[in-house]
Amino acid sequence: MTGIINWNELRKAIVSEGRRRRSHERPEEMWDKRAEEFNKSTRGGSERTEKQVASLKLDPDYTVLDVGAGTGRLSVPIAKIVKQVTAVDQSGGMLSYLEENMAEGGLSNYKAIQKRWEDVELGVDIEPHDVVIASHSLGMFDLQEALAKMDAAAKRRVYIFTAAGKWFFDDQEEELWERIYDRPPRRGGGFRSDYMLLYNILHDMGIYANVEIRDSEHVQRYGSIDEAVERWKERREIPPENEPLLREYLAKNLEDENGGGLVFRRRTKSAMIWWPKSESS
Repeated sequence: MTGIINWNELRKAIVSEGRRRRSHERPEEMWDKRAEEFNKSTRGGSERTEKQVASLKLDPDYTVLDVGAGTGRLSVPIAKIVKQVTAVDQSGGMLSYLEENMAEGGLSNYKAIQKRWEDVELGVDIEPHDVVIASHSLGMFDLQEALAKMDAAAKRRVYIFTAAGKWFFDDQEEELWERIYDRPPRRGGGFRSDYMLLYNILHDMGIYANVEIRDSEHVQRYGSIDEAVERWKERREIPPENEPLLREYLAKNLEDENGGGLVFRRRTKSAMIWWPKSESS
């Protein structure tokens, strides 16, 4: 049965609640402040990135559009394979690091567009691309409208990487959150990004997508525990008076890496949702 739940309107309600809590800060400003830390966390190759890129089955003559490209975790390795990459992101800070990473890789076959996906105009800002991707970047208010635009921008396939169940808060981080803020983490953001909500919206749009659930490991590297503390304080807006609790938590959960430094591993499930634009794709 269809129509019992309007999944897109449900998600709008969840997003509205989260935006009311963060009304003091515009999203692009938030990501500008986090750009440096985010770039440190995502620089270089990782098994997760390699698997995602391999899943796209790209040809050298393809063009790829990366929606919410950030600092180029996917755009940079993809640009080494295909003819052209277009990276769209609302954060100028994120795109500055993307351009640095492209230059470091000796790559020039890309275009960076600083715009919210909602404000991008097909046929004006961009032309259709062979493949459209979005990795953990669908924070738009009207997700159905955003997905419809992604579908219209793709000539061959669309790929979306998103969470399956918990993502930002695993059991360990829930413990930290409760100690620092004296309350459990709010769950709305996690449900907002879970693949089932996204899949249901696509189904209501008449897009019957493929879904692959995978084990996923997100690794963050630090040169020292002091560096880890500073980066976590900034990213999670942890009050200075709670730094001892954060330091204790990180000392317990950071692992020594063979090559030097420390790593924080977050193991979870992720989903790849994708659909072809034609049977020949």
